[in-house]
Amino acid sequence: MNISWSATSPTTGKFASVERSDFAGLIEQFDELRAQGRGYLEVRGGTAFPVLTLGFAGSAAVVHLMTDEDAMSLLAADEPADADAEVLMLDDPVDFTADFILNLERAWLVVEEFVRTGDPGRAGKWREF
Repeated sequence: MNISWSATSPTTGKFASVERSDFAGLIEQFDELRAQGRGYLEVRGGTAFPVLTLGFAGSAAVVHLMTDEDAMSLLAADEPADADAEVLMLDDPVDFTADFILNLERAWLVVEEFVRTGDPGRAGKWREF
């Protein structure tokens, strides 16, 4: 699948909205951000939607799905986390309830699956808001 992605800059710590298209570059950027302990990224296929986002701080992560300009959902955790957590969304830390906190490794697997298949529905239960 062709992808476009953008992410937090490891150098500035700010979201860089410049889109890139190489999956290897996304992996490298994610690894750098994970080493720094926080980050945010957006991934989409060859069309404007759907867009999958991953925000994280430490091992806590939240995954959003935008299916169009007016529809956004959160991926529900298979098992709620032990506590609420604050994760990075774009440039700002945002609080989320334990029901939507995923382990970072699980969240990254969701991104990888989306890149491979283009199907966000396989990730689990999405809660629209």
